[in-house]
Amino acid sequence: MRDRATSLIAGLVLLAIVGSTWWAADYARRSIPVDPPRRVTHEMDSFIDHFVMTRTDETGLPAARLEGPRAEHYPDDDSYEVRQPRAISQRPDRSVTVATAENGRMDQDGARIVLKGDVAFRRPPANGEPGLLIESEQITLLPNEDVAFTELPAAVTRGDGSRITGTGMQYDNSSRQLTVSSDARVKIAPRAPEAND
Repeated sequence: MRDRATSLIAGLVLLAIVGSTWWAADYARRSIPVDPPRRVTHEMDSFIDHFVMTRTDETGLPAARLEGPRAEHYPDDDSYEVRQPRAISQRPDRSVTVATAENGRMDQDGARIVLKGDVAFRRPPANGEPGLLIESEQITLLPNEDVAFTELPAAVTRGDGSRITGTGMQYDNSSRQLTVSSDARVKIAPRAPEAND
């Protein structure tokens, strides 16, 4: 009888030790995160002075370029904030366009560039066509599609002096088509009189 009581007490003590050890291990596992979640904050992790990024087409020729005196990279959304950006579209089969602004942001793996602050989008004169200037406070560029657009008020001036103002515009450089969404006002410059011989 005495051996049985000793065995029973030893078994209960052993069961209490195993139970408390299991509880302590489970409590420690739940209360202390082994891999804390990644901080998702918009904090710069690197910067580049004299920033230049070039995109090439399928044949390896330069198609678009973004440059500026300084760019800062943000890892949470893999974006670049560029100061005084200059975005150039230079496809061989299309007109060259140059856009400048006070600030710019490139994201979506370079597929979108948002220019803000005194934005000027220029297409120089070429092949007998007058130049084109689009001005707004914000213009979004889609380099892969060679498209520029804004939802804000904008003004378009052609090299011949004609002018369009309106809210919301889109310019497709491949088709050279310009559309105005609303509040369009057009001022067409008079043609120069032809000289009579």
